[in-house]
Amino acid sequence: MGITIKHAGKAVPKLVVKNEDLNKFVDTDNEWIVARTGITERRIATSESGLDLAVDAAKIALEGENYEEIGLVIVATVTPDKLVPSMGAMVKRELNLPNAIAFDINTACSGFIYAIWIAEALMKNGMVNKVNGVHTNTINKALIIGVERLSRIVNWTDRGTCILFGDGAGAAVLENNPKEKGILASFVKNYDDTTDSLTCGMEFLKTPFTDEDLDNPEQQTLSMQGSQVFKFAVNAIGEVMERSLELAGLTADDIAYYVPHQANLRIISSAAKKFKQPIEKFQISLNETGNVSAASVPMALYDIMNTAKIKKGDKIMLVGFGGGLSAGAVIFEV
Repeated sequence: MGITIKHAGKAVPKLVVKNEDLNKFVDTDNEWIVARTGITERRIATSESGLDLAVDAAKIALEGENYEEIGLVIVATVTPDKLVPSMGAMVKRELNLPNAIAFDINTACSGFIYAIWIAEALMKNGMVNKVNGVHTNTINKALIIGVERLSRIVNWTDRGTCILFGDGAGAAVLENNPKEKGILASFVKNYDDTTDSLTCGMEFLKTPFTDEDLDNPEQQTLSMQGSQVFKFAVNAIGEVMERSLELAGLTADDIAYYVPHQANLRIISSAAKKFKQPIEKFQISLNETGNVSAASVPMALYDIMNTAKIKKGDKIMLVGFGGGLSAGAVIFEV
């Protein structure tokens, strides 16, 4: 039984914000940003909602598919349009996917990897429910989406964070196809963020039943201790890559291409060096998108799947790492 990744999709907002444009908000310049991150521009949503981006990416991934065959929708995001209904439920309704189970997950920048891990398990299980002796909810195809509007939670006066993030969506269609090898291995891991190195608070309304002090709410923008997050990312990406290779019985040389979370070019370069792989085997999209959290891996996956690079039988590794702290990797054969 092979859970294959058939197609990918990508959607980005119209507005392009270059490094030079950030001079209006913070003391920075293009050379400083590129040297530290590899980012030259990012897309920022103005008129587009998260749902707009998610649906547009999904439509590309679903091209040629029978929508009635989609049995599962998982949306990974830290910036949903609403708390209720979930983004998954709204995507299901907007696309008219009558037979899909839909929900959201939040594991920050690792979200797309975790969503694939969940979908693979549900699809391999085959039968989710049993009603009156009859199996129901057999999942043969799934739609996995990562979507973010990080521009809504970024402090645009904080040079350490506002230069990093962007908006966008990526999607992939998974299929249970016994004739294909598909996903060869998947591995996820959580690490306790004991120093709160990457956080974003929420706003709550005061109730008449508590003395909770809401006059000094948690910071509702992204807060990041850059050096600690960088150290975590370098170590975590190495661990999950190594463990997934072990599970698949492969070496780093067996992987045709790597599609890492697009957080920082230095992190990606560090992984390439650690595994003695040429940087050309790593998909680099962050220069034009910035860090789009849960959307960055599927967006980069779309970029590489729509080139002439990949051929049948190639083994691809997806890698994510982010808040929580969390990390994971998936290896699949095209």
